[in-house]
Amino acid sequence: MNFVALYTDRLNEELGAEDSTNLFTTARRKQAINQGLRQFADMTEAFTKDSSVTCSNGISEYDLNSSAVMALADFVRFAKQEPEYRMVSSGSSGSTQYVAGQDFRRTTVPWLDEYEPGWRQSTGGTPRYYYERTQGGRRLIGLVPPPHLTSSQTGTLRVPYVARPSSMVSDTDVPFKDSTLATRHDFEPYHEAFAHYGAYRLEKLRLQTEESAAQLQMFMGYVQRFLANLRPKGGTTVRLSRSYFSEARTRRPAAGPRSWPTDAWGAR
Repeated sequence: MNFVALYTDRLNEELGAEDSTNLFTTARRKQAINQGLRQFADMTEAFTKDSSVTCSNGISEYDLNSSAVMALADFVRFAKQEPEYRMVSSGSSGSTQYVAGQDFRRTTVPWLDEYEPGWRQSTGGTPRYYYERTQGGRRLIGLVPPPHLTSSQTGTLRVPYVARPSSMVSDTDVPFKDSTLATRHDFEPYHEAFAHYGAYRLEKLRLQTEESAAQLQMFMGYVQRFLANLRPKGGTTVRLSRSYFSEARTRRPAAGPRSWPTDAWGAR
């Protein structure tokens, strides 16, 4: 469903009004639809991206709100998938080293102060931890120790993150599409949610609190439906870290005459 269909036909249906010049102006309609788009993305974490942050030798912190670091300047928060650090050596025996998972753990500044004394004075190495902190309008990711990079090495931090979707502007725009991404057809069943959120905001203009609350409930229904569809289908299986049955089979004695135990007098 494209933008014009959402802010005209779908909102007309939910509001029961075709007014676009007095109370429900076209500008207000468009704004309300885009607000619904951003709310849905924030509540579901449905719109995620990866960004490659170029690291510098000895520099430990990078501002995720800066367009010089995150080119699209649409960072909201870290995604569930953890960041990873990659170092590429371009010498005669070039190699690539990845640091991720248990080797690259998220931590906090207080934890570092307690368990990694002297971490602030580190001159560099291969990062083992990363942390997040804010400073005024800056959203910083820090690497400990800071990267140590020679002239033949390149360090890159891959950051999966929840992104802020671009506002729809043109009538032909569709939700969750920007200049770098293809159309997300998997979101089409949830486009109706934005009309309900738009109606929730606009009903407040005529003081229809019950109708507004009902529209918000319908919007939240789409949010819950999306989150439910993310869950794995079928039951979950719990697996033991050891297969006792397999171990028992490998220790089974070879077939042959059974040897019965005897007591101290030789009786069976």
